Amino acid sequence: MSETPAFKLPNFEVLGLLGRGGMASVWKARQVSLDRFVAVKILSSSFATDPEDIRRFREEARAAAQLKHPGIVQVYDANFSDGVYYFVMELVDGYTMGDLLRRKGHVSEEDALIVAESVAVAMDYAWTHYQMVHCDIKPDNVMVDADGTVKVTDLGLSRSVTLVTSEKQDASEEILGTPAYMSPEQVYGSDKLDCRSDVYELGATLYHMVTGRMLFHGKSDDEMLHAHVGNEQAPDPRSLGTRLSTPFSLLLEKMVAKDPDSRHRDWKLVLADLARVREGRPPWPALLPAFGSSIKLEGHA
Repeated sequence: MSETPAFKLPNFEVLGLLGRGGMASVWKARQVSLDRFVAVKILSSSFATDPEDIRRFREEARAAAQLKHPGIVQVYDANFSDGVYYFVMELVDGYTMGDLLRRKGHVSEEDALIVAESVAVAMDYAWTHYQMVHCDIKPDNVMVDADGTVKVTDLGLSRSVTLVTSEKQDASEEILGTPAYMSPEQVYGSDKLDCRSDVYELGATLYHMVTGRMLFHGKSDDEMLHAHVGNEQAPDPRSLGTRLSTPFSLLLEKMVAKDPDSRHRDWKLVLADLARVREGRPPWPALLPAFGSSIKLEGHA
């Protein structure tokens, strides 16, 4: 955390770098007026500065500040100052699932189910009350705090970022999300995404968590985008050397079905299936497997 920031923000004392990604850096800061520690996400300099873009950025990002749930990292504010776009967020003392996967490789089915349930509860709140879609569920956007509470981060922020994105040279950069986890409808650039798109992303995230591999492993971003929308099927996770139950594998198949109508239509149905899997029962209803397996479940309720 010794890096010196190349920016100054009014009312914030920037204390040090927490992390850096392709589109943003995150800094620990003290909000002087309220004397509290916060996380400040600074967007990269390649964003538009048109006044209308700035207005829409603030409007969309501040909508995210309405979300108040223990399973969601709180957004306090979003603003633009001296050429810098930034978000002010709750400072979480903990780690991301991405951090954990980089250290351990994968997690157990039991731990994955706990994380999935927490994410689904948070997303059910956001969808039920605000019709809000995340558009970028992935291991790096799922945090675990010092008390073991799972928190979804960046919820409501993805759309606000796209409003101020400059023109891109690569087609894969024009779409919202992270290629390894994106739903087919995201890849197609649909402007009518609903919670089923996030269900796909959570399924792809769980697949990565329990196997240590992405849904479509070892491909470039463009190849992964094509794999999400094409006929290619991901390997059955049980074939990758991990000990997974049949009900859990079937749940993943259902969540990452390429046709959104074959996925759960809302988060309450996801939660119901998670409960069934924890009891050792398959998800309901059983659909045609997405991994090309031939499991039959006749007679199961």
